[in-house]
Amino acid sequence: MRRVVLAGCGTRALNFADGLLHRVSEYSQLVGLYDNNPARMEGFKVLIGNGEVPCFTDFDTMLRTVKPDTMVVLVPDRLHPEFVERGFAAGLNVVTEKPMAMDREGVNRIRAAEIKYGKEVVVTFNMRFSPYSAAIKKVMMDHPVGRITSVNAEWFIDRTHGNEYFHRWHSDMKNGGGLLVHKGTHHFDMLNWFLEDEPYSVYATAGREVYGDANPFYGERCTNCPHAHTCWAVLKSTLEDADLNPGTDGNIFNELYFKAEKIDGYRRDRCCFDRKTDIYDTMNAIITYKGGARVNYCETAYAPWQGYNIVFNGTAGRVEVGTVNRATRPENFRSEDYIRIITGTTRQNIVMRELPFQEALTPHGGGDYAMFDQLFGAGGPDPLGQVAGSRAGALSALVGITANESIRSGKVELIDF
Repeated sequence: MRRVVLAGCGTRALNFADGLLHRVSEYSQLVGLYDNNPARMEGFKVLIGNGEVPCFTDFDTMLRTVKPDTMVVLVPDRLHPEFVERGFAAGLNVVTEKPMAMDREGVNRIRAAEIKYGKEVVVTFNMRFSPYSAAIKKVMMDHPVGRITSVNAEWFIDRTHGNEYFHRWHSDMKNGGGLLVHKGTHHFDMLNWFLEDEPYSVYATAGREVYGDANPFYGERCTNCPHAHTCWAVLKSTLEDADLNPGTDGNIFNELYFKAEKIDGYRRDRCCFDRKTDIYDTMNAIITYKGGARVNYCETAYAPWQGYNIVFNGTAGRVEVGTVNRATRPENFRSEDYIRIITGTTRQNIVMRELPFQEALTPHGGGDYAMFDQLFGAGGPDPLGQVAGSRAGALSALVGITANESIRSGKVELIDF
């Protein structure tokens, strides 16, 4: 029986608490919560429906009191390296949310801590565990279209989800490296994993086309904002994103943030058009891999729906994959997730094979539950390499980190790892 503590009680931690309490309780026990805001932890317990989990605002007191063996790091991205190191120093097994780190200094700090304490961090790339991602991985492992030479990869985030990043701490580059790091690390990890290769260099451009100073009006916060009755980005009282709202009463903002604001001053309803916002909402990059493949990458944070499309061009054909998040589909949407393998050398001998796929309906496309089962449940063989260690965590984060460096310099920058 693992004894697990959660460090950080924000929205993402709700998924982990839900999994530990209701999915893998036969193998893992949630024994403690850590956060610097006691009111947030009290609200967290209301949302997970368990008032018995001990809460701590002092990390060392938590360790002495509940004696955990495993910690999940769920604090803001800039603090990940510090908490990974603290966990290792206390002898804990450490699992951290992505990104593993938001800058090169953080990556190097975690690598040094692993060497010093003889441990390795696990990074929670839940998208590796979704059945759809696993199906794509199986196809790519068979190399059905020869050597991959180029990739077109587009991720589009809808406005319900995209707004969230600009309402909260993510809107400051200093907290998480922007969406190229915080969100992009998922995308870059999937590309690295699908290609079975490591990225070498990045050239990137980016801008703000909708959020921040791109909008003509702004307010201090959504609460009591004079534009609230006409603003499409105003924070709503309930969280519509089912992936981030796993079976709670929908009162997340009040329980985790508004009641807690008087203690730490953190405003969860920051204006999406705050002039101090310095992260991007439109991002493009060319990523070159050590094996020779080149990736054209695009990330947009204000699309009408959410999902991704990837085309892998190979020396003997191409693989096409794509999905649209179920919660964002209009009523007349009929297309299912697809995996197409196209081969042939002339118009007369083209062959397309389309693989059937049964869509998963649980959080994050089935990724969360499968990940919880592997990391905190019975576990078992890992033939697809879905469990990610620090090298995978570093390489995925470093694509975004290097992309930010390229945007600042206007040049191709080396990942250098």
